[in-house]
Amino acid sequence: MAGQEIVEQVWDATERFGKCGKFGGAVTIEIIKQGLQEQGIRTSARDVFVNGVPIEIDLIIPRRGAKPTLGGLLYEPMEVAVALEIKKSGCYGRQSLTSIRHSFKQLAAKGVRSAYVTLEERKSYRYRATRENIGVPCFTLHWHQPESEDFKATKDWEKLLAFLLRATRA
Repeated sequence: MAGQEIVEQVWDATERFGKCGKFGGAVTIEIIKQGLQEQGIRTSARDVFVNGVPIEIDLIIPRRGAKPTLGGLLYEPMEVAVALEIKKSGCYGRQSLTSIRHSFKQLAAKGVRSAYVTLEERKSYRYRATRENIGVPCFTLHWHQPESEDFKATKDWEKLLAFLLRATRA
């Protein structure tokens, strides 16, 4: 599955369901999860936790041999190759960036590598997530252009796959 296909599947699913932010977020994570699994990258269930870090993690790429407890809900820090924060349509202002950066710092304090993935974002948006302002690698699958219907796919899906494959081999 390519990045553009992921974006189109999410758009189609959310259009059929109707306007609902929670559904849009959930379907984004599920379709990205499916895309990763098609590439041979194992993932956790949605909405899991790392022991000692009081934040919900959208998706974890576990290390080989990871044995999460509590029905797959709780991972030890050393069992996590990468913790992913996944958004359908990017950040919503300075507070959102601050909150995400704080979460990533908590994970880093436990030795957990993280990354941020968004389905779409405005390239010119002042508060879009970047490595510089949240401290972790950021991957945007599509640049949203409000005044245009042109699809501006990026190569970030391929970059994300390469990043995750390197992380699982480390």
